[in-house]
Amino acid sequence: MFKRTALHMMFRLLLVVIALATLATLTSHLTSAHAAAKATYTVIVGTDTSYGIESLAFFPQTLKVHKGDTVTWQFRGFHDMRFDQKTLDAVVVNDIDGKPQPEFNPQIFNPNARSGDTFKPGINSGVQLAVNPDNPAFSLVMDTAPGTYSYLCDVHPGMVGTLIVVDDQTAIPSPTDVDKVAQADLDKAIADADLAILAAVKKSAAPIEGNTLQVAVGLQTNNIAVTRFFPEIATIQVGQSVSWTVTKGFDPHTVNIPLSREGRVDAFLPLVDAKKSLHLVLGEAGNANVKSGAELPADGIARSGPLDPGASFTLKFTKPGVYAYYCAIHPTQFGIIEVVSPQPQ
Repeated sequence: MFKRTALHMMFRLLLVVIALATLATLTSHLTSAHAAAKATYTVIVGTDTSYGIESLAFFPQTLKVHKGDTVTWQFRGFHDMRFDQKTLDAVVVNDIDGKPQPEFNPQIFNPNARSGDTFKPGINSGVQLAVNPDNPAFSLVMDTAPGTYSYLCDVHPGMVGTLIVVDDQTAIPSPTDVDKVAQADLDKAIADADLAILAAVKKSAAPIEGNTLQVAVGLQTNNIAVTRFFPEIATIQVGQSVSWTVTKGFDPHTVNIPLSREGRVDAFLPLVDAKKSLHLVLGEAGNANVKSGAELPADGIARSGPLDPGASFTLKFTKPGVYAYYCAIHPTQFGIIEVVSPQPQ
């Protein structure tokens, strides 16, 4: 009886050992398979709203991935993504068909790799919203040594991101978790910008001081730019002036009068050269035709040219009328100045 029971226990023990060994092998296989399975992460590159909010940030700003994972940058505005630590000049003068012309820097505008390529230092996505408007996204396989890799947007200095590549044994958030946090951060940034717009509108409603109306051009709050004029609609008297001042931030702006019935004209216009290469050249709308402090010309046409953050442009209005104007860089930025004759006292 004892022998039979002992044999039975030994048999059961053997089954347990075999089961444990099988489970260990299976677990090891699953762990290896999990490590080998590569994920795809998404980074939101800025965002634009119909009422002039530009998010000038990458969401998430810092992202951890495993070696071999894919990262896809989804562009929601006029941006590029380039792996470097110093921005390039946005406007350069190049020889185009034998004529020197200022143009949007081709090194920024055009990608130097294809979406889906393996990461290499210096890779630039180009401005995907312009070069690939139907699907403005750019992907890279981060099959590179573990480490920290910095990238930036050349169009908006100060807009930076960080990619941290880790080994397979390091636990990191899943793509789904990253997406949730990134969207929450973006939603909060937009909400904060909405409050900043309300505050700027109230502030710009103050009455004119002296003979010059002050108009703030744009608004910067944290990593959000608001491409609007504050105030957008104002009334002055004949003989008074308007001074537009670009607020501190990332964006240049222009002041262009008038806004024709055909609509606004962009500062940069597409040009195909003799070699069939595409350029964005600085057009008439981006070139100044009057100096700051002058009177509005008799033909009613005035162009400030690009104004960097902190710069001002002033015009004196000598004839009554309604003058609609716009920024030739930002499609949602418009304003109206009503000029009235002084009321008799």
